[in-house]
Amino acid sequence: MNSIYFVSLGCDKNLVDSEKMTGALSEHGYAFTDDIEAADIAVVNTCCFVKDAQMESVQTILELADRRKKGSLKALIVAGCMAQRYQNDIREEVPEVDAIIGTSAIDEITVAVDDVLKKNVEFLYIEPLDRPEHGGQKRVLSAGGQVAYLKIAEGCNKCCTYCAIPSFRGSYRSVPMEELLIEANNLAMQGVKELILVAQETTVYGVDLYGGKKLPELLKKLCKIAGCRWIRILYCYPE
Repeated sequence: MNSIYFVSLGCDKNLVDSEKMTGALSEHGYAFTDDIEAADIAVVNTCCFVKDAQMESVQTILELADRRKKGSLKALIVAGCMAQRYQNDIREEVPEVDAIIGTSAIDEITVAVDDVLKKNVEFLYIEPLDRPEHGGQKRVLSAGGQVAYLKIAEGCNKCCTYCAIPSFRGSYRSVPMEELLIEANNLAMQGVKELILVAQETTVYGVDLYGGKKLPELLKKLCKIAGCRWIRILYCYPE
């Protein structure tokens, strides 16, 4: 069985993506290790929001690429924001990277790992940034046994001049409420007592799917989940 060394960088929304990817890989039969020396495959979920985050992602990729070049890793996969935004640069400047997974293609992680191990020719796993966002997947939690993030939407419609997030995360896409309730119930069954709701902007949840702001309705339904004692809401805007 091939073991995977998984690195998650950046924000809590990225962490949810990482937990979804590790959950999918776990269901697919892959094991994980915290020891890079024991790993067959390395996956790094990158961030590029600010300069420091970019530098951390670059440094991590280069360190793992050196191991891939020396043969101590069978494969190196780069996912997330930097993979989406700088896919061509990574492909040209770091040939040791075996596959690149964009922000809207994280559900292709198992296909990517299978492909690189079989030496298939696919390199880029990129989907349109307006692809609908989904929840409810199995996750391998990494934020602590009683606390978990629940990502209720992806992307942003603000297009502020100081922020590049829409360019690599896409427009605002709410996760269907029924899928969020399934995911929250699954988290509660794993012992989670506090849900932390996250999105680029939580206050406009549901506008794209339901024609109006549905955060209050979502909260009322989440409050009925057995075992969930606290709900924290991040990134609320004045409107």
